Amino acid sequence: MPSRFNPGRTPIPFSGRLTLRALIVLAWTFALSQVTLAEAPRGVFSLSPAGVHAADTVLSNPSVDGLSIRQNWSDLEPSEGVFDWDFLDSEVARAAAAGKNVLLRINTQFARPAWVTIAVAKAGGVFFSFDKDGIPTTIPVFWDPTFLAKKKAMIAALGKHLTNNEAIKIVWTSFANAKSEDWSVPHTPEDVANWAAVDYTSEKLLEAGREIIDATMAAFPNQYVTLAVGGNGPVGSLDPDPSYVARNAVLASRAIWPGRLIVQKNSLATYNPPAPGAGTLSQLLWDSRPDIGGQMLDACYGDTTYRNNAGVPDDPAVILHKSIDLGVSYGMNYIEIYQTDVLNLPAEISYAHDALLGLVPPAMTPPPVTTPKPPTGLQLEP
Repeated sequence: MPSRFNPGRTPIPFSGRLTLRALIVLAWTFALSQVTLAEAPRGVFSLSPAGVHAADTVLSNPSVDGLSIRQNWSDLEPSEGVFDWDFLDSEVARAAAAGKNVLLRINTQFARPAWVTIAVAKAGGVFFSFDKDGIPTTIPVFWDPTFLAKKKAMIAALGKHLTNNEAIKIVWTSFANAKSEDWSVPHTPEDVANWAAVDYTSEKLLEAGREIIDATMAAFPNQYVTLAVGGNGPVGSLDPDPSYVARNAVLASRAIWPGRLIVQKNSLATYNPPAPGAGTLSQLLWDSRPDIGGQMLDACYGDTTYRNNAGVPDDPAVILHKSIDLGVSYGMNYIEIYQTDVLNLPAEISYAHDALLGLVPPAMTPPPVTTPKPPTGLQLEP
């Protein structure tokens, strides 16, 4: 049977006979895709852990332009069709009262409710096992029809409840996310063999992406939708090239939903390739301008492993400053910065706000020069 997806090319019109219902669905989808949005939000978005309320000092900080509000799917929908809106409603209302934009995130695959896993198993679904940082982990394959159906139903309910809230400007989408809502498709040699055993193909992953992105776009016609992109391993391991699936998912989505998709990298750190990232996975970010964003790989303040600096000790403010400059050099409209850094590195948050809004050119304000030392006065997440 011919594929419904034509990666890397303009979607080919279907030439068969369409029913009246199909024509209505196509017309409705096209109409939604033509929604015109204001310019994509810019600035600093403070990122809190899932289910954690933003600190009052974050809400009152004029250099914080928005909140990235996160919740686990298992907490949002503890049983099928039964939703607990208290946390999201409360946080969105607090953001709106403070004049902050909202980027909405739901942790899905790794934070799916137990009832979803049970439903997949009962339907005879296929699971994939991998090593998640030393922990054996099993997930439904990304293209499992039961998993996709449950996730799309959750997205539809979420949109019905929240799309008309004017504070919400951006909503996440994800479909290749084994470890987090960042792009994560395990691809060690062992993983590649295990994917082959469950009949992985690039086409299956692309089709799963099309379903989820379309569902998110339809559920949230008043918002931008952001997709974190990444790679699936070296040439020939899973796909024709490392960014093949992400690149073609972006191309297809932007053809169907023009002006709606933001592309972002969720691994901003000092050691990312310098712009334009030619020949690296970061090149897709550069090629996706102007609607692009970023998220810090981790918090800088209090991290004694210096993860954002490739393990090299340095002052947390310097690490964050260099990362911000790198993001601005790619043309990121916004950067999600962990609340720990927002609380503890206010001068760098002010700089990030100014640089992202174009009030100062990158690196106009030099990073502080201090000797590496253990952070003191750490403000932990509330």
